[in-house]
Amino acid sequence: MQLVQDSKVVVFGGAGYIGSVLVPMLIEANFKVKVYDNMLFGDAGLRRIKSNNLEIIEADICDTRSVSSVVNGADAVVLLAAIIGHRAKDNECKDTRTVNFLASTSVLDAAIEHGVSRFIFSSTNSIYGLQNGLMYETSIPEPVSLYSRLKLRMEERIINARNRSFHPTALRIATCHGSSARMRFDLVLNGMVRDAYCKNEITIDSPEKVRSLIHVKDVAKAILSCLSAHQNMVSGEIFNLGNSEQNLQLNQLANIVKTHLPETKVTMLDEEPDLTSYRLSCAKIEKLVGFKSEIDIEQSVQETIELLKNIEHDPYSLRFNNT
Repeated sequence: MQLVQDSKVVVFGGAGYIGSVLVPMLIEANFKVKVYDNMLFGDAGLRRIKSNNLEIIEADICDTRSVSSVVNGADAVVLLAAIIGHRAKDNECKDTRTVNFLASTSVLDAAIEHGVSRFIFSSTNSIYGLQNGLMYETSIPEPVSLYSRLKLRMEERIINARNRSFHPTALRIATCHGSSARMRFDLVLNGMVRDAYCKNEITIDSPEKVRSLIHVKDVAKAILSCLSAHQNMVSGEIFNLGNSEQNLQLNQLANIVKTHLPETKVTMLDEEPDLTSYRLSCAKIEKLVGFKSEIDIEQSVQETIELLKNIEHDPYSLRFNNT
């Protein structure tokens, strides 16, 4: 069974970096969308969207009654909401574990209780930890941070909840880059472009550190593809979500940025090397869902430069940082 036009989708964290790209895509695909977000970073990502198929609810994910109410009647739920790093202190819930596990569990429980058919969970490729080599979905996770450990626990809880009428999917998303209506400059490539544009310099520690990357628009397209796919292709599945050509060292990323902003000085700090060098295999989502990421690093750098030319606020402001 596939979701049809006019299906109702609730996006938790829909005003964020990924959500601000995803929501317009869902509306264009004729879904009826409710965004549920506490607006910790404002609503700039949604302000420009004018549609009768969009409803915005400003509320906290820790409010279980409100969560249950908004999920009631939905056909699908997309769970993007999460707190990263020290920004947990800016959230009413205070505690990262409360937001990223307990509150997320309440979203899952509400979805099951109210008969939601599809559930998309945004996990992270950081659940693979400090490993080397090619990581498949069957590779053993070795999460290091609290954030990645909680993401893995939620993955397990969500996938184990699968039944005949509930079809969950988890996406292990690589490090995102590219422009969004709710921009982030605390992401590695976006931050490099900002520093090169604003200061003519990029400083890198552990230049040989590898990052698996994907453009934020490709992430949104993948979520839409999973919602649109037949349930048999995505039910109970975990997918790596990245780009096979975007497993790059930090010094390689800096050099790409420098080709667009040649006045940039690149400084490599003499730090203890980071031995993480895994790459993501994304063959599974290509085979089962038919999705393949398309937007390259060069295009991403150029569009971020264009955004910086017209940005209204200080790109070093906390409004552009989740961590």
